[in-house]
Amino acid sequence: MKVAFIIPVLDEIDLQKTTKYINESCELDHDIIFAINGKMNSFFTQVRTTFLSDASVKAFMLDRPVNEHKLITIGMEMTEDYDATIIYSGKEEPNKDVVRAFISSWQAGNKIVYLRKEYSGIKKLGVKIKRAFYKLGIKWLHIFKDRCAETDIQLLDQDVVKTINQLPHKNRRLRVLDSFVGYQTDIIQLEIDSKMKENKSYDEVTTKVKTYGIMSILSILIALACIIVGVIGIAMTWPISVVIYIVLFTLGVFGIIMSFVLSTLRTLNFRVGQIIDTAELKDLRNKLEKYNISNKN
Repeated sequence: MKVAFIIPVLDEIDLQKTTKYINESCELDHDIIFAINGKMNSFFTQVRTTFLSDASVKAFMLDRPVNEHKLITIGMEMTEDYDATIIYSGKEEPNKDVVRAFISSWQAGNKIVYLRKEYSGIKKLGVKIKRAFYKLGIKWLHIFKDRCAETDIQLLDQDVVKTINQLPHKNRRLRVLDSFVGYQTDIIQLEIDSKMKENKSYDEVTTKVKTYGIMSILSILIALACIIVGVIGIAMTWPISVVIYIVLFTLGVFGIIMSFVLSTLRTLNFRVGQIIDTAELKDLRNKLEKYNISNKN
């Protein structure tokens, strides 16, 4: 059995530590593929010079800056011959226990293995509440189940990789949402310190995400304003028609519901992003630079 590691890289990382942690945690035969963002020529050169005599370390670099999920999409097209593919974002150093747990779960028969982070302290409660409301929202919207796991750290069996590669423009959505019927899945949970800083350069905040966020805030503000005016009017016995009060409270309830739905859509779009344009994918493939990767890949 042979495993491929795809490491999407958007900014400089410690190459020695990354490869060391992977090699120490994976006893199976494996290759490491660094998927490098455009405009990182010096880092691409560093990979080539550091691992000049190590054929198990490979890399490719795109000709332009893109989000990490496009890097993953291109990378997965190169790993169909591997028994399993582990995606591990360059936003953090590979966790040895997570890698070992991924492989053990896969060897036990699971085709997709997710990583879900659990936080300590007060943040733990806040995250649980957010996830609960989000799950309720996507259930209302009749969207595929979202396990609220990491979108860029996961293991995929060879069968899953081939299935996703048939629809590369939907790669991220298929990897994030529970869209696979018949594939056995597992979730590895990792508790981390809530004070640990996260690399925000890997978070893609699109225009749609921003729009949903603004609309959600406006909806809740308008809703609260309507309810407050209605409550004050009743308390102060303003000479206002009952119909107006009904309209105010109806708008208030409607605004709260809309804010909840828009907040759910914001989180959903943040997690699954947009469908990738096939023409862009083709152009990216044609212009990438490879190291230690054969032409058949």
